[in-house]
Amino acid sequence: MKRVTLRALAVAGAAVVLAGCSGDMSRQLMSNPEMQAKVMDLISQNGAMAGRMVEKLLASDSTRTVLLDKLMSNGAAVQGVLGRVAASQTMVDGVLNLAVQDTVMKSHLMGVLQGMKMVSR
Repeated sequence: MKRVTLRALAVAGAAVVLAGCSGDMSRQLMSNPEMQAKVMDLISQNGAMAGRMVEKLLASDSTRTVLLDKLMSNGAAVQGVLGRVAASQTMVDGVLNLAVQDTVMKSHLMGVLQGMKMVSR
């Protein structure tokens, strides 16, 4: 009888310890730079997992802003985005349609187009 009671107490104790640890996991992750680095390395080394993480970051306004700010501060990434936009007539049309909604930018674009027209003559 004592063995059964001791085993039951041991199982219950283990369950309490595990439940307590799972609640502390996020706190440990936020306070442990080594653990953060391991998690980020794991995500960045797996394309599918990295894709899912980017989707999560894009889903929220606040994290989307952080992601876009980081993207736009990376020269190689900006060149990659610009290259993709420049290769797509639909995207170029979209950028131009957005740009002409601002009067200053519209004036700038008209000047650029006039300059291009002069050069092509």
